[in-house]
Amino acid sequence: MTEAEAAFLASLAEPERIHFRHLALIRPQLPTESQVYMLEGLARSLASPRLLTLMARTPHWLAHWPILLGLAENEATPEAIRRDLEMVVSLFGQMREMDLAPPGEKDERSEAVKALYSQLKPDLKPVAKLLAKLIAKSVSATGTTQELPPLPGDAPDWEALTALPDAPPPQASTHVLNKEDRLARAQQTAQPDELLGFLVDADADLRLAALQNPLISEDLLRRALGQSAVPELFEEVYAEARWYFREPVRDSIREAPGCPADLSRRLALSGHLVAALERGAPNAAALRRIVSLFTQLEEGEYQFVTYWAKRQSPQLLRVVKYFYDRLVRQRSGLSSVLPERGEDGRWASLEERVFLATQATQEDQIIPVLKDPDPQVFRLALENPALTPRMLASTLPSLDRGRAEQVAAHATWQEDPLVAETLIHHPHLTEATALRLLANLPGLRPAIEILRDPRLQHLEVKRRALETLRSLYMGMDVSERITALRTSGGELMRHLPQEVLQDEETLRRMVSDRQLDPGILLRLARNKLTPRAVLEQIASHPVLLAHAAIMSELLLNPKTPREASARIWGLLSETEQQQLLRSPHLPATLRTLG
Repeated sequence: MTEAEAAFLASLAEPERIHFRHLALIRPQLPTESQVYMLEGLARSLASPRLLTLMARTPHWLAHWPILLGLAENEATPEAIRRDLEMVVSLFGQMREMDLAPPGEKDERSEAVKALYSQLKPDLKPVAKLLAKLIAKSVSATGTTQELPPLPGDAPDWEALTALPDAPPPQASTHVLNKEDRLARAQQTAQPDELLGFLVDADADLRLAALQNPLISEDLLRRALGQSAVPELFEEVYAEARWYFREPVRDSIREAPGCPADLSRRLALSGHLVAALERGAPNAAALRRIVSLFTQLEEGEYQFVTYWAKRQSPQLLRVVKYFYDRLVRQRSGLSSVLPERGEDGRWASLEERVFLATQATQEDQIIPVLKDPDPQVFRLALENPALTPRMLASTLPSLDRGRAEQVAAHATWQEDPLVAETLIHHPHLTEATALRLLANLPGLRPAIEILRDPRLQHLEVKRRALETLRSLYMGMDVSERITALRTSGGELMRHLPQEVLQDEETLRRMVSDRQLDPGILLRLARNKLTPRAVLEQIASHPVLLAHAAIMSELLLNPKTPREASARIWGLLSETEQQQLLRSPHLPATLRTLG
């Protein structure tokens, strides 16, 4: 290894080095079928812009459509490179629509295809030409062709190949708002991204003003909770009655990384209690667990439990009142009978730790027992009726591989969706165990989280999750697909671009909603696989006028109909038009207008 190669490897993070060695090993040769599959998985899941840049600068890999599409859909791919690859994707989308267009429109579509091809970068034109030929005619039995791009040399310059393209200079702000203007803006803005920024701001006045904005939605608030690092925001949302009783908001508060531990524990206890009440008490152990949860419930959470009981199980209101009346009494916990801890923080004897593992009811007592070095104590703690899935899931990331595998083999805990999902994301869990647990995850969200997790290294698990996501989506009717797209924030478009963006009926019905999340419109306007009819429908959407970003993406999308582009161009200010004219991806027809 030369000094330059050693210095380059030292500049990479440890996970990047592993993937780089695989890429460098197979780069000088034609990839086999299994290697193409591996490269496709890396193109979709890698979060390293440098390695994605290396893949995008390897032409004979781009000659495989799944790899090129994966790089174009990966949001970690550098912006300039992704735009160039999206133009290739758009080229083939326009070619497909040209074949399906009525005879009277074929000439116009053909001219649009030629104009787009002329805008491709010189190093991408041979790739696009080769892909077109492979689609137009069958490949020989050997699977090889003489028209492949040349293979790289023996001594590549890794620094140059992984150097990120120059980013456009940030636009200087021309006006700085004072505090009063920002407060007024927080209460009145109709732009979700700007409102999101006010919600996660450290200034309490701005946050409270943003919470009073009439356009704030549940989805936007959940996004803010997931991004916020300000503990006060969670208490402010929790204190508002309109959010206090909404279960999706409560789940977002509880699961957010920045949520205070005490608030998360309060919400988790009430959530587990409600789930236990829904299941009922078929045996004595389930009844003891319900009683244990009631004794731990905070006074402020009785409003939510009462609200749930009124809607779902009115017969349980007497039970809730009984435990609420007992709340004022002095609770006798284990702290009065357990011995004091030693200086090392552990219990003095194994017998006392075993007693705690089987009898503890408080979270701050159970979680340390799960981390006890003695395996017997850990096994007994797993059988504690007061142990909840939330407690166990919060402890799993800190457990070693042996204990994680032990939880995965447990007859009860392996079937719990929250525990199974947390185990799959465990960094040391084996691939076989993760594949077995994958069957216990219901719905679309767990599969999306698996595909989104860059730390998950098992490509087969991600492939199975993608297949699950695809089968669930294809089995839905139109209304269910619209709900799934809206609840995922458009994330389904990233992982299932072909299935979602070729489903024109679903997209047209979803875009017809005047209250649609602008983030979804932005994704549709940006994606080069979006049908022309849907792009034209977005161009007349009422949200468009309040979001210059959506207008810009529509204008940069070569599939946007010419009439719609001309109409949007006239809505932009002169400064915005000049910024778009500096972009190399602006269609030639709009340059003439500029």
